[in-house]
Amino acid sequence: MALFIFAYDNPIRAGLREFISNSYFAGFIYHMIALNSLLLALDEPQLKDDYQKKTINFLLETISIIFVVEFVIKTIVMGFYWGEKTYLKDPWNILDFVIVFFSFITWILEAYATGDVSFLRGFRALRALRPLRVVSKNEGIKTVVNALLESIPALINVLLIVMLFLLVFGILGIQLFKGQLGRCNDTSTNAEGKLNVLNKE
Repeated sequence: MALFIFAYDNPIRAGLREFISNSYFAGFIYHMIALNSLLLALDEPQLKDDYQKKTINFLLETISIIFVVEFVIKTIVMGFYWGEKTYLKDPWNILDFVIVFFSFITWILEAYATGDVSFLRGFRALRALRPLRVVSKNEGIKTVVNALLESIPALINVLLIVMLFLLVFGILGIQLFKGQLGRCNDTSTNAEGKLNVLNKE
């Protein structure tokens, strides 16, 4: 029972399951992520044109609504938390949920907050995480990222070994060369003469 309401063979749940499994739906979400990334790049703090600012904000809000609708559909199809393969049991879906959640919080605060709302910039900054959604949508990229995350403990060991070698060479350098490279041994003061000698060589 998804959300304690929709059984597995519920017509609504079955229809939505078929809808999100369609390749066109996945392609549409990919395009929305790409468009969202482009709009975030265009939405610079020093943007002065009101029409351009309103257009970008409208498109960003529309894309946010699309992501919210996608979240609702997936929650109905997969269930939210209780169950083996529900929405929040996948770490990548947790990333999607955090982005959607803060978008929703931003809407509420913008609608009901009065006075200084500059603190909302912090919530808006989280929109920069939306391009990461492409990782959760592509199995190949997801495999690479998971492999990188799993290799972090081994990378820490490699880093420790590199630091150990750098420490050894640093100690050797200090013991062998300390005080000898701090001054120039050339007593000549004629810079042009030095340049001519170098040119002849």
